[in-house]
Amino acid sequence: MLQIITLGKHSLVRFFSILLLSVMGTALSGVPSHGVRINGELNEFNGYIMEAPRSRYPDLKQVKTWSTDFVKEVGLYENAQERPTINGVQFSTAQYRFADSRLESINLGFEGRENRDRLLAWIEQHYGKLLPIERKMINQVEWHGDRLSIALSYNPETNLGTLWFISPTLHHLVNKNINDMTE
Repeated sequence: MLQIITLGKHSLVRFFSILLLSVMGTALSGVPSHGVRINGELNEFNGYIMEAPRSRYPDLKQVKTWSTDFVKEVGLYENAQERPTINGVQFSTAQYRFADSRLESINLGFEGRENRDRLLAWIEQHYGKLLPIERKMINQVEWHGDRLSIALSYNPETNLGTLWFISPTLHHLVNKNINDMTE
C-alpha cells in the first residue's frame, strides 16, 4: 500500500477503484436476484434443449472430455458446419457442453460491441427486459430461470464476448467439487 501512495494521487485513486470494483463484483457474483427472471418453462435455444440427451444431436463432434467430482463425464462438442446467427450476429465459435450425456450449456463467441448490443436487444425481446441500471452494465448481464439461465458477457479491452445458455442444475454439478461439501 505504501508503494502505491508514493506513486501519486492517480495511482491511489486507481487502486481504490479496482478495490471497490473487486468487492462489488464479489458481493454481486453470488446473488442470482441481479438479472431478469426467466419463465420457468423456457429451456431451449435454437433447437437445443437444456438437459436433452447427447444422442439427440448426432452432428456434434467431441472436442474434449474430462470428469469432475460429481459428473462422471463432461464432454465438449462442436459442429463445424453450424454457424449460428442471432439478430444479424454470426458467432465465431459455438460449443456445446454435456454432463453425463445431457446438454449442460451452449457457449457462443462473438466479436464487437455492436454485436453485443444486437444480442442484448434480441435476448430482451425473447427472455425479458433488463432493469435500466442493469442495461448500463457492459461486462456481464444475466437472466435466470429454473431450467435456463443466460449470461451475456463482453470485454471492451479485447472486443470479445460470450453468450451462454445454461442448465442451472447441470451447471452447478459440473462446477461443484468435493471441497464444497465442507462449507
